[in-house]
Formats: sequence, C-alpha cells, structure tokens
Amino acid sequence: MALGALFACLALAVAHASAIVLHTSSRWILDSNNQRVKLRCVNWAGHMEVGIPEGLQFQTPETIANWIASNGFNCVRLTFSIDRALNPTRLVRDSFTAAAGPAGVSASTMQSLYNTVVAKNSWISSATLEQAYARVIDALGARGVLVMLDNHNSRAGWCCSTSDGNGWWASASGYNAANSQYFDVNNWLNGLRAMATLAKSHSNVVGLALRNELRAVGSQDGNNHADWYNFVGQGLNAVHSANADLLIVVGGVSYATDFSFLGSNPLNRTAFGNKVVYEFHNYQWTFSTNDCNRHKSLLGQRAGYLLTQNQAYTGPLWLSEFGWAQSNPSADENAYASCLVSYMQSNDAEWAYWALMGSYYVRSQSVNFDEGFGLLNHDWSGWRNGSFLNTIGKMMQVTQGP
Repeated sequence: MALGALFACLALAVAHASAIVLHTSSRWILDSNNQRVKLRCVNWAGHMEVGIPEGLQFQTPETIANWIASNGFNCVRLTFSIDRALNPTRLVRDSFTAAAGPAGVSASTMQSLYNTVVAKNSWISSATLEQAYARVIDALGARGVLVMLDNHNSRAGWCCSTSDGNGWWASASGYNAANSQYFDVNNWLNGLRAMATLAKSHSNVVGLALRNELRAVGSQDGNNHADWYNFVGQGLNAVHSANADLLIVVGGVSYATDFSFLGSNPLNRTAFGNKVVYEFHNYQWTFSTNDCNRHKSLLGQRAGYLLTQNQAYTGPLWLSEFGWAQSNPSADENAYASCLVSYMQSNDAEWAYWALMGSYYVRSQSVNFDEGFGLLNHDWSGWRNGSFLNTIGKMMQVTQGP
C-alpha cells in the first residue's frame, strides 16, 4: 500500500473510532474508548474578507478534502472571523460584493472572482456563508477528517499585526489603541456561541479555539495576566454552555508563543471537565535564534513543559501553527524545520501545519495571491513540495500514549 493511502486509512480509522466526541486526560486527547487521537492537521483559512474557506475558485470542497485525507492528515484547523460567525445567512455573492472595499480591490474584480468560484462550484450561487462552511465541513467529514474551528479574528481579513484592529481584550480593559478597535466582548462571545451551535449539526467538528494569536502583552495585560484569565474564562463558558461536547482550545499570549505563566498559576478548568486543550505557535522568527538547542529550550520553557504529566497545569498541547517556505526555503528555514521536527518527534504532540492554501481569493490587494508556505500549489491541484511528508518524518506517527 502506498504511504499516502496508508495514512488515509489510519486517519479514517481514528476519526470513526472516536465517536467524534473527544476528551482529555492528562496530556492526551482521547476518544470514547479512551484511545489516543493525535491531531495531525492542516490549516484551512476561512477568516478573510469574502467569508468562506479559501480555494473554491480552483477546486471543489470534495476535491480538496480528498487531497487532505489521502495524504494522511486527520484534521483541519478551519479558521473563521466573528464577522462571519454573526452573519450566517448572508449570501456568498453579497459577501464577495461587500469584500471589495475592505480587500482593497474593485467591485468588478470581486464580481469576476465570484464568477470564477461559481463556475467551479455551481452550488455556491445560492449559498449562504454558513452553507458554504457546512459544505466544506461535511466534505471533510465524509472522508474521516476531523475539524477544529478557530476564531482567527473579529473583522474579516489577514491576521496578525499590532495594528490590524483585531487585538483581543484590550478594548475591554481600557487599552485604547488601533490594535483593538474591532474587538467587542459581546460580539466575540456571541460568535463563539454561534459556531459552537453550528458544530452540533456536524459530527466531525470536535473542537473550537477561542482566539488566534493574542497580542495583548506586558503592560497591556499586567504581569499577572489578569485579563487573560478573565477573558479565557468567559470564552470557555460561552463555548461549553453552547456545546458541551467540544474540545475548547486556549492560546497563550505574545502571538500564542508564551504559556510560561501557567506553571505558577494554572488555569481553573474544573467547570469544563476534560475538554481544555492548549495551543501554541512557532515559526523560524519566533525566538530570533538559529541555535537549535536554544530554540528547543525556549519551546520547553514557554509551552512544552505543559506536557509534564500529573501536574496541575498539564494538558494536551497543540502546535496549531508552524510552517516555512515550501518553494525554495532558505538555509535558516531548513535548519528551523529540522530542529522543530526533532522537537516534535521527541514529545509526539499534536500539530497543524500553516498552511494548506495554495493561494487566497484576495490578500494584500492582490487577487489569487500565492501562499509560499502552502502545501498545495497555486491552483490547489497537488503538492507544492512533494518532499514535505519526508521532512516531517515521524510527526505523522503515534509513538506515545497513555
């Protein structure tokens, strides 16, 4: 059996055995039979201005889902904006029209792009934003692929910077800056509830992440991170009250790179049973070092220690974003990839590569913007770099368990 087909069979087996309601125990994610389910995911963006998952100008959801499953990935981190979550009945065609200004392109350009999407996916001509998401989720579910929903931002658009207006809690705690102008606490909580409710109709949606790459750090949040604990608690309550079956994913501060504070003040997870998963991000530039030993040490200090068993802070730790250029990576990127793979193989943690996308509808005011980190090529028809599975080595395997 070919390697890709073998991985696909394994992915299907994991998904079906899980009964699609997962829970945590110590550092593990388990199914209803208490068997480990290791997340081996790709990121599929749906948080941009048009409000639907990327790539449908080139392929159908079913074609993309086939590629994901046949290459051994057992889950997708599917991103969304609060704008999308709170406008489920907006027609896709109207969303493309409304996206012209925010995306920085003309209305005629967006109409032409929409026509391309419809030519490839005729069903979308009458679809709402929620129906488009449902089509993608169900295409993945039909192929045994789990979905972890991710609240990537509030205002739909590219993420993340300190000036994109999508900062998290700052507007609620009095920090007045461009970083937080689009964040509204009630809208955020209502968006989480809406997506948690949507998940009830799709059995392969097993988790929901509260917020991507929290940027409020230091003086904005205080040294004790009181705002983090406050708003994480509110988010956990919102999701759990709407859908108690879901795993709930919580990120650290400093762009999801720092959980060092949890060791001395663990998050109170009592009310949410065995449903909380931690997520962190890591890229070649995260720690500003090319020394692999130093990089691994910082990974351990900032997040990896959460995998230590039988501690108050212990929980599953999901590397929900990492990546590097798939076309012509630099020497530094290759060294980073080798170092990170070594670290991940040693602890057998959950992961999600950024990104699946070969291109975007619109990014940086450019239509069909090419994603150099994308596993898929520009038209989403195949590998951008066929050596990827060899590069990540045993990360695809399950080598540890409870």
